[in-house]
Amino acid sequence: METFRSLGSIPAYIGEDKARIQELAGRSTGLTSHSLAVITHPPASTARTHHHTVADEIYLVQSGRGQIRVDAITRQISPGDVVVIRPDQCHKVWNEGPEDLVLVVTCAPAYQVDEVVWDE
Repeated sequence: METFRSLGSIPAYIGEDKARIQELAGRSTGLTSHSLAVITHPPASTARTHHHTVADEIYLVQSGRGQIRVDAITRQISPGDVVVIRPDQCHKVWNEGPEDLVLVVTCAPAYQVDEVVWDE
């Protein structure tokens, strides 16, 4: 595993919801206990409702504005907001604003595709 990395050198992939995802550390770097990513939701984009069966997930809003729904509660989010999501809590993010919505996201244990359940 690389001890030092630069965000600019980390490859991104585009999710089906058009979000740009960069895994800074996690399974791709040999970590299994937790992961850290930057997820950028472009304007007028909506993520699909999903939940994690194992991982706790924390979102820190770095920039932009949007909405998030966790279970039945929907809130506006803006820079500095933190959202804590426990396993089995359904969640969805919307960016209805004119700027990118940038989230710093951590999962513990590390993000793993097969523990995500798509609810829509």
